[in-house]
Amino acid sequence: MLFEPPIPVLLPHGLFDEDGRCHRQGELRPLTGREEWALAQAGEQLDPRTVSALLASCLGRLGDYRDVDASLAAALTRGDRHHLALHLRARMYGDRLMLVARCPAPGCGALADVDVRLSALAPERPDAAPEVLRVVLPEGTAEVREPTGEDDAALWGAGGTREERSALLWSRLVEVEGRPLSAGDWKALPARSRHAVALALAEGTTAPDLGLMARCPRCSAWLELELDPFSLLARELRGGAARLETEVHVLAFHYHWSETDILALPRSRRWRYLELLRRELEGRPLVDGWS
Repeated sequence: MLFEPPIPVLLPHGLFDEDGRCHRQGELRPLTGREEWALAQAGEQLDPRTVSALLASCLGRLGDYRDVDASLAAALTRGDRHHLALHLRARMYGDRLMLVARCPAPGCGALADVDVRLSALAPERPDAAPEVLRVVLPEGTAEVREPTGEDDAALWGAGGTREERSALLWSRLVEVEGRPLSAGDWKALPARSRHAVALALAEGTTAPDLGLMARCPRCSAWLELELDPFSLLARELRGGAARLETEVHVLAFHYHWSETDILALPRSRRWRYLELLRRELEGRPLVDGWS
């Protein structure tokens, strides 16, 4: 069975190794039916560990790393992970994304169409990003890094209030004068220092801008949306789960392939075999131009 070649992808941030080298150039292959099915069965909120396993199966190479496992995928920044998800979604469904949002204004509730180009959300960044950002504070020089899949996994299982989880995240991202912070240390910093760190990360981040704005067609109020690429992809695959089951049934019935072999194929290969089967059943040439 034939597989599609991977597509090159340049990560906005990249993965820094112990020697300080940044690995940004990756090879991304399309989802197989097995991965489509796993995402379709996932809930509305995806466990970051599930995302890491998915990315590990789709990344054939990352810089000098020839074997990308779940731990390497978890070490990628949140922005890089979202960048890869947008590429996967565009490859499966195209660059254009049509969303519908309901106006939150009291007494309105009209529906607004939001037309998005994924390539505009995830443009290639030619310049390498720094591994950490430095901010001079009254308490000393702070170093802040972008959140990773590991950080998201740590927050996933953390309890407490939203404020407590936020303090936990910042304590993982920030060091002051080379000293790691606890969640209590972060909350103990003056508000001005915390704001300066957050502003530096907001201005220096390489993550895609996933905040979308649209006008209500009825009252002209602004609508704000926050796009979650992995949840979007899972939701779209969930809508096509019945078709995937049908594809497996038809190919297994006619070609006598196992479910495992069929689900190992990317969508484009499954659809190509289904097209060949349809042509044969209709008595048409399998290749255009052949008699």
